[in-house]
Amino acid sequence: MKLWKPIVSFLLIAAMLTTFQNGKRDDGNHSKAVPLCTPDASRQAVKVFEFLRKNVGKNMLSATMATVDWNTNEAEWVHQHTGKYPAMNCFDYLHLHSTTNRPNYEDVSVLEQWWKCNGLVALVWHWNVPVEQGSKEYAFYAGNMKDRRLTTFDISKAVQEGTYENQVVKADMDKVADCLLLLKEKDIPVIWRPLHEASGGWFWWGVNGPEAYKALWKLMFDTFQKKGLNNLIWVWTSEEGDMDWYPGDTYVDIVGRDSYNKTNEEIASSYQRLSNEYPGKLVALSECGKVSTMSEQWQSGARWAWFMPWYCRSLTHDLHSEDFMGTAHSHADKSWWVDAVNQSFVVTRDRMPSLK
Repeated sequence: MKLWKPIVSFLLIAAMLTTFQNGKRDDGNHSKAVPLCTPDASRQAVKVFEFLRKNVGKNMLSATMATVDWNTNEAEWVHQHTGKYPAMNCFDYLHLHSTTNRPNYEDVSVLEQWWKCNGLVALVWHWNVPVEQGSKEYAFYAGNMKDRRLTTFDISKAVQEGTYENQVVKADMDKVADCLLLLKEKDIPVIWRPLHEASGGWFWWGVNGPEAYKALWKLMFDTFQKKGLNNLIWVWTSEEGDMDWYPGDTYVDIVGRDSYNKTNEEIASSYQRLSNEYPGKLVALSECGKVSTMSEQWQSGARWAWFMPWYCRSLTHDLHSEDFMGTAHSHADKSWWVDAVNQSFVVTRDRMPSLK
């Protein structure tokens, strides 16, 4: 057996050299067609997913997060300071139950216009539920979060047929599905990232462990399939060391990581760990703030499918305010974005093909 060791070592070195040529990470299995977890996915969803896969290791898409309103204000702020729009804009169904200042989720013109300009549409859902049974107050935080309105909503009961909690989640899923169907009717694919950061324990969907969480994820997936939502690309957000929370390849297309206040070494380590833990899956920096520049991350080997700094509402809440002209930002300031859009590997909206 000892005679084989030099041969094995040689083969390992050869494999490593093949993977990293000219300082670039080979896209490996990402170049091969892989079906979305949604059966009979829409043509547009397939095209978006394949575009993302073909760019792995070669390019990263830029993205911005809407403020809590239904808008592209953060993207406009980036454009104002760099001359470029990000390739993707993410929206949020946060105010589904709001009775005042609720965005009109039935009016999808903002998303439709973004898609017409070749931008990708993403959606997240900070899922507000009653703070207690029968309450008219809503919250999505739970656990030991301080200075936040908290809910006692029990996810373990939410996946039990016939309970109050089960009725609530089913009704809410129906409402969101109806909103998403409006986008399907417009042939707009959606990068869909629900139930994020679960294992952190600060949201109600992550309080009672992985089994109830995975059951809720699958309930949503199955509900949306029955509704005919074939325009979704499903993104699951991982925290550190939470593989037991993963819903499974059958229910997830892309794995995301939300990172704040991390060093470049931590970012690179996080990327490598996710790539190893979920081989064959695209890996995205689904949220970030106060992290190293994208040029530094790229140099250290972090080749995310896309990156998305979180919004700064005090800066971008009003396009016509004096605040909007500022260059400081709580998560990614002007200099950070200037660095990003000037990298040849960062894709902005003007470089996006039509995926219609």
